[in-house]
Amino acid sequence: MELLLKRLDRMRIYLPPINEGRLKMLAVFTMLIDHVTYSFLEKAYDANGQLLSFSLENGRMLDHIGRMIGRQAFPIFCFFLVVGFRKTHSRAGYLARLLIFSALSQFPFQKCIFPGTDVFHASVMVTLTLGMLLIWVIDSADKAFLPHEEDRSRDNPFGILIFLAVSAGAVFGFCRLAVFLHSDYSYGGVILILLMYLLRKYRILSLFISWMWLSWYNRFEMYAAPAFFLLACYNGKRGRQNKYFYYVFYPAHLLLIWLVRRHFFGM
Repeated sequence: MELLLKRLDRMRIYLPPINEGRLKMLAVFTMLIDHVTYSFLEKAYDANGQLLSFSLENGRMLDHIGRMIGRQAFPIFCFFLVVGFRKTHSRAGYLARLLIFSALSQFPFQKCIFPGTDVFHASVMVTLTLGMLLIWVIDSADKAFLPHEEDRSRDNPFGILIFLAVSAGAVFGFCRLAVFLHSDYSYGGVILILLMYLLRKYRILSLFISWMWLSWYNRFEMYAAPAFFLLACYNGKRGRQNKYFYYVFYPAHLLLIWLVRRHFFGM
């Protein structure tokens, strides 16, 4: 089976190579389209009190197309969260950045995406943070309780059971927390990150199963298929990018969209 999976993964050599920077810029662009579409066509009302998606000619179709395009962003950000988790020199620093920008993003996210409600909805930054915490716990449990060739001193007849118990508890806990916080993509996003982490050695299989999971969680997410295909083309190179741009862009673009909508539509 492992040989079959490795042969399947070699299919990537026939795909056009794309670096991390270009994939992340694609995610940013599609996310912007998604949020502009949603914020105006699904949340703004015309002078007659109708949603713009209904009052504009072909508004429903434009809304559907814009939201379809926007499905590409989340899988790309989840994929590179896992890549970053594995490559970063400081996981604590990585987590701190996620926590800081989760806090900074909450106000513009709530105002832009959920106007007129007092119900707390956590942004996708919180979902990414919960996903990272989950794979960090599982990675730590793996190193602590499972036997490894390089260090047989940790062999423990109950190690696998302890690992499974810790992992299952972490999955349940972080998924429940995502539901409790009403985070964007909820437990579906947390599980997506987990799948990408667990199957990271077999990218083609990982991406296929991840797409299947996301499509099952929300049928509309089936339109994210192009993103998963492009992730299969990732060549492992960083490319030109500024990591803080992506952190800053998220709250900044939500705040700008909200201010523009408030100026023209009063909400």
